[in-house]
Amino acid sequence: MNRNDIEKLFHECDRKRKGYLDREDIKVASIRLYGLKMDKYKIERLLSNIPNRTHPGLTLEQFIDFVYGYKHQIDREDENRETFLILDRTCKGFLNKDDFLHAFERVNIKLNPDVLDLAFKQLDVDGDGRVSYRDFDIMMNYVADE
Repeated sequence: MNRNDIEKLFHECDRKRKGYLDREDIKVASIRLYGLKMDKYKIERLLSNIPNRTHPGLTLEQFIDFVYGYKHQIDREDENRETFLILDRTCKGFLNKDDFLHAFERVNIKLNPDVLDLAFKQLDVDGDGRVSYRDFDIMMNYVADE
């Protein structure tokens, strides 16, 4: 999406011609951009990260920055979600050590059981034998940001 397309979308979503996108406008824009409705927590996080904010929403320049930055984040989130769902082969909503072992076996990687135990313990923050999607996503983003 080029700058002209982004500007056009901004003006279409700024229904009251305020000069900025409020929370509802941002939801509409995110659906039109990515097919995903941003929840109120993501919108609040987005708005709270804007330095010297003068409007209760996103100005055109802030929206342009958001579009270019968020596209990368959406791609990573989709990739992480897809990977998690592949590993969660029985649709439990979490991963256990057997899921990791099965995944490594499928790609023909032989891991020392001690190495697998140590890696799993780092992911299983609360020690309940389960890795939630949230923990998995944090781990994937930590590795991706390195």
